[in-house]
Amino acid sequence: MQLPSNIEDLFTQNFNGFRSVRVRTATEAVVVENELNRQSKSFQTKITRSKKHGREFVILLVSTEAEAVDAA
Repeated sequence: MQLPSNIEDLFTQNFNGFRSVRVRTATEAVVVENELNRQSKSFQTKITRSKKHGREFVILLVSTEAEAVDAA
């Protein structure tokens, strides 16, 4: 999985009020999680299952610098 230079560009969806990205495989999820860890970003991973889409990994961006500036 090719990651953009700014990892936050992947987070185009919304899940439970948080910016998120959905990936299909555990390998892709680990790649994104490792990059988020390397950039010291807070995140949470959820595994969803449905008959239509099967198993998906939803990675939620818990906090960003932009949210911290808005809160201040």
